[in-house]
Amino acid sequence: MSGKRYFLSFVEEAVMNPQFAGYIGGRVEVIPDDSATGYSSEEIRFFTKDTDGFYALREKWDFIEVNEKSLDELRRTIGEKYFDRVN
Repeated sequence: MSGKRYFLSFVEEAVMNPQFAGYIGGRVEVIPDDSATGYSSEEIRFFTKDTDGFYALREKWDFIEVNEKSLDELRRTIGEKYFDRVN
């Protein structure tokens, strides 16, 4: 595949608020292949109680390189399925 590529890294963060017991949260760091620093240029946030579904998604996408089309698919999937709005 040609075009811009991105490396993905999932980072789970502690959910400390007891009101959200059973939730997982964190970010997907998106690192462009042309990054001069190796740091992410974007973070896709997740926060969900669907741990089984999310862990399956993470197994599929973590530590891989993707193109823009695949990155858009991941953004959409996380936004629709794995970002619970609690307010």
